[in-house]
Amino acid sequence: MQRILTWFFNGKAEMPAYYAEQGYTPESLRLYSVGAPGKACKVDIRADGVSILENYAELSGQQNLEELAGNFKGGGIDEGSVITCHIIDTGGMASLSIQLDMEASET
Repeated sequence: MQRILTWFFNGKAEMPAYYAEQGYTPESLRLYSVGAPGKACKVDIRADGVSILENYAELSGQQNLEELAGNFKGGGIDEGSVITCHIIDTGGMASLSIQLDMEASET
């Protein structure tokens, strides 16, 4: 089963937290901004407060879509984890859509 989590950043630091009702393996991370931010925008995705990314996901200052925004650490997201999104550097952009695609872990 696939699950897609979406966060919308509109200049406010308030974004939802999601509950993992089962274990998941992260598949892809996409970042989209209406206009190019001007400088690199950096994002982190965390499960129970620990980053699931090797490095921050990044949308370069000259583009408005990045379909392979992050490299995931080994392992997955455990059942019962709380999944959150954190804007590390806005890069000057006013809004951003973040999409995390996950696949259910084999049990």
